[in-house]
Amino acid sequence: MRATTTRREFLVAAAGGAAALAFPRFALGATGEAKFVTQPTFRVPTIDVLTRTNPAPGYLFVATLNGPGQRGPCILDDYGNVVWFKPLDKTAIDFRVQSYQGKPVLTWWEGAISQLGVGQGEGVILDHTYTEIARVRAGNGLQADVHELLLTPTGTALVTIYNSVQRDLTAVGGPAAHNTWDSIIQEIDVKTGNVVFEWHSLDHVPITDSYAPILDPYDYFHINSIDVDYDGNLLVSARNTSAIYKIDKSTGNVMWTLGGRSSTIEMGPRVFFMYQHDARVHPDGTITLFDDGPGPSSQQARAIRLGVDVPGRSAVLLQEYTHPQALIVQAMGNAQQLAGDSLLVGWGTQPYLTEFGPQGEVRFDAKFTGDSWNYRAFRNPWVGRPKSHPVAVARRHGAKAIVYASWNGSTETAFWRIGSKVFPRKGFETAMTVLGHPTTVEALDAHHRPIPGGLVGLR
Repeated sequence: MRATTTRREFLVAAAGGAAALAFPRFALGATGEAKFVTQPTFRVPTIDVLTRTNPAPGYLFVATLNGPGQRGPCILDDYGNVVWFKPLDKTAIDFRVQSYQGKPVLTWWEGAISQLGVGQGEGVILDHTYTEIARVRAGNGLQADVHELLLTPTGTALVTIYNSVQRDLTAVGGPAAHNTWDSIIQEIDVKTGNVVFEWHSLDHVPITDSYAPILDPYDYFHINSIDVDYDGNLLVSARNTSAIYKIDKSTGNVMWTLGGRSSTIEMGPRVFFMYQHDARVHPDGTITLFDDGPGPSSQQARAIRLGVDVPGRSAVLLQEYTHPQALIVQAMGNAQQLAGDSLLVGWGTQPYLTEFGPQGEVRFDAKFTGDSWNYRAFRNPWVGRPKSHPVAVARRHGAKAIVYASWNGSTETAFWRIGSKVFPRKGFETAMTVLGHPTTVEALDAHHRPIPGGLVGLR
């Protein structure tokens, strides 16, 4: 990490005044999946924890795109143990905790993704019992793309959409009529499914701002994140123009542009970024993003924190975060702001997720065992109380029995009780040896109290 300007210095000063490759072809690995006696259909992608030094509280939320095991949203603890997994027969992406109707929920996008990195599917919302409570679908005859599913405090969801239309590309050396992707934002009322806001990149950003090659369709913009600024307007990241845009929600006009060919904000030393993802605004006015690069500022991927002085039309680099392995990333990636000025970085096509402390020190680092890709990685507090019951299986050996117990998604189970014996929970599935022929297993919390729904008969 390199700090060039402190956040305090920035805030004081501000107060005064390539290719559109997103999802290359996947390759399967031969190792790196976990299997369980109690969940024989699970084949869960695994991670190796490399560093664990006082990470922030919470679990890790991931959903691999390739490699060993099954696809599906997965919660992990800091030791790499599975907490909850939902195998799917389609791709899941952008798995995290958000808030809906004032309560924490799990969200992800699921559907089909093309080799050009564009998807068609829908958003999924689950409550703390892992019960599906809503699906988010695009309106006006369109389908939601993979890149963003952002819930707002007003009960709406912001989603990305890619829609192919004909455009004249002679200004960029192309034909007079060519299939071109229009990057679209829709804001959808989750409860009713009504579209309450819609924005089209082709109406506001010229194709001449693109760095992308002319493919079919021509993906000149490639929207990959949406955030809500503190004035209610939108912050939008476009990979293929290498720029971030502030969008006026009342008019749809671009208020300012950071980066790319038409930046309206002067970029200070080492601010320059290319093919970025996950631009997020924070209460102190700073912006974080994942810089895929390569560019003049960096030949390796990095997360960066920027100070943007909009009245002064200038941006400075406050911090940058690079992996100890100097990773070169083809696509994807994110940077999640955590409490206490820590930052969790997901490295996209590189199989790492890393938490940095406020001074840039590595507090947590893990690698997918099978070199899997993961669009975004998150760390969030979460309390899961599944409606399902635990599963327990006995393997009898003469006078003894080995009992395997698990409860997919339970974050409160700390112990298991078999008869009068109590065993500490160890990872997703706990193996316990007992005498005799036990008939039940019960889940206990950290205070040895029975958890409702946690009593189960042995198979």
